Amino acid sequence: MLRLRLPLPRFISAGEVFAGNGCLGALRALDAARAVVLCSRSLLRDPRLAEKIPAAIQTHEVLVLEAPAGEPDLAKLQPALARVAAFRPDWIVAIGGGSVLDTGKLLWIFYEHPDADLARLLRPFGLPPLRGKARFVAVPTTAGTGSEVSSTAIFSDETGGKLAIVAHDLLPDVVILDPGLTVGVPPPVVAAAGLDALAHALEGYVSKFSNPLADTFAETAARILFRVLPGTWAQPDDPGLRLEAMHAAMMAGWVQNLKVPGIGHAITHQLGRFGVAHGRACGALLGAAIAVNGEDPATRAKYDRLAAALGLTDCAGLQAAVADLRAKVGEDRPLGAYLAGGTRAWRTGLETITQGALRDACARANPRTVDAALIAAVLAAADETPR
Repeated sequence: MLRLRLPLPRFISAGEVFAGNGCLGALRALDAARAVVLCSRSLLRDPRLAEKIPAAIQTHEVLVLEAPAGEPDLAKLQPALARVAAFRPDWIVAIGGGSVLDTGKLLWIFYEHPDADLARLLRPFGLPPLRGKARFVAVPTTAGTGSEVSSTAIFSDETGGKLAIVAHDLLPDVVILDPGLTVGVPPPVVAAAGLDALAHALEGYVSKFSNPLADTFAETAARILFRVLPGTWAQPDDPGLRLEAMHAAMMAGWVQNLKVPGIGHAITHQLGRFGVAHGRACGALLGAAIAVNGEDPATRAKYDRLAAALGLTDCAGLQAAVADLRAKVGEDRPLGAYLAGGTRAWRTGLETITQGALRDACARANPRTVDAALIAAVLAAADETPR
């Protein structure tokens, strides 16, 4: 892979992608001597999967680890990292939602480079090369984050804000999209994940970075999500709908990785300190970001073009479609209703949110120049009671 720092249009993704019922069986083909399997607690407590997952890997030794609950946190990872280093795996397999996949990437990074300087890692593309010790498999169990095709590993700092390590070496060697692993995912998680994916597609479409191929992925992903997310939410165990949603989330993940979403994500990354889930915050901010960005004629024209591709009228129609989808999946409350502390929380913390959002890479991709006034306008619009 060429190591370019310039934002030239390109397509890069995981090495191999397996998609369909039973695709977990692809793990049998790993040329592994020792494999670490990192799973969410819910998977390990599911009697259908607790034995099935490690048994799917035909290798000499398998170490199964439970991912720490919540967003990845470097301090919480130290016990797991010590076990990984002692085990010396040649493959790391992460199975779970976006937080589990990011945790797997972080374990991979510090297993390969235990003495790496964090300040260097946080510089875009400052990560030293990987695969000196192990390769990586991502098996998402939700349809939303796109972490399975992302060049980023995200973790929380001590304040609850988000930090990111960005390097294309973090793209997994193998991705497995098996809808059978998503059975039992609660409807609120389905909704939040789907809205996160939709935000990747819609925000990425109007990004400052040009990539016509990614725009095609954004149109297709958004079209699928508007169609299947209400049904997936109502019937979260329907494997056909789940697979379509997983396809859409992966395409939206490509958009996120190739073009970078905008102001909605830049703000969302600051809201973890208020106890709101990432996908839920993305949904609450998405319509507001469209409205505020759409005040710029050139950006509105991009939204109009996307709306036409989706069979909608214009930018206003796209915003209305987002509001309607949120209502269908039970996520149509104003932003303040999701925050610990309500509206007062973000108003009191506006300066901290603003400074964090201005430093966020997503702010640089936003089609309108991001300043304090634009951030405040998006937050205020997201906190209006839906009509």
